[in-house]
Amino acid sequence: MRKIVMFVVLLVSSLTAAAQQMEEGMFAVQPKVGLNFATLSDADKGIADLHFGVEAEYMATDHFSLGIGALVSNQGGKYDYFDAQTNEKQSYKVDLDYVQIPILASVYLLPGLAIKVGVQPGFKMRAKAKFDDHTVDLDKMYTIESTLFGEEVKVSKFDLSIPVGLSYQYSNICVDARYNFGLLKVVNVGEAFYNRCFMLSVGYKFVFGD
Repeated sequence: MRKIVMFVVLLVSSLTAAAQQMEEGMFAVQPKVGLNFATLSDADKGIADLHFGVEAEYMATDHFSLGIGALVSNQGGKYDYFDAQTNEKQSYKVDLDYVQIPILASVYLLPGLAIKVGVQPGFKMRAKAKFDDHTVDLDKMYTIESTLFGEEVKVSKFDLSIPVGLSYQYSNICVDARYNFGLLKVVNVGEAFYNRCFMLSVGYKFVFGD
C-alpha cells in the first residue's frame, strides 16, 4: 500500500513539474478538436459526434484567465418511434449543427490544471432528422407544418448554454472536458427540451508573451 501511495505521489509530482503554467500577461491561441457526447433533454438516446475550432486565452493574473473561442459543434439526440408498416420499433436521429462562442473564466488550481465556467452563445447552421432511408430538413418541415396548422413552428436559430469543466495542460498540449447545460428551448412550441452536451477535446496552445 505504501508503495502505491508513493507511486501516485511521484506521478502527480512529475506531472505537476512538467505542466505548462502560463503567467500573468501571457496570451495563448489553441486550435482544438474533440468528441461530443450529446443528447436532448427529452430524447430517448444520446449521440456521439464531433466538434472543432479555436480558443484564445489571456492570463489576467498568474492563476486566473479569460477566454473566448469559436467552435463548430454537432449535437442532437435519438428518438424511438413505432413504424406501422414494419410493425417494429425504429429510431431517428436529430442532427443539430451550431457555431458556438464559448466565453470562459478559468481558475488554475495547480500548474496546468484549471476549472472553467462561462457562458456560450450558439448559432444554428442546420437542423435535420435522419431516418434509415432518408433525411428531412427540419426547418423546411416545420415551415410546411406552420402553413398547415396556422402556428409558427421552428427550430430556434439561437442557443445559450452554461459550460462547466476542467482542463489540463502538459507542455503545450491541453486536454479539456466540459459539460454544456442548454438554457433555451430547441423548438419554440410544445414541451420544452434543451441541448445537453459533454465535450472532450485536445488542443495545442501557441503561447505569446514573456
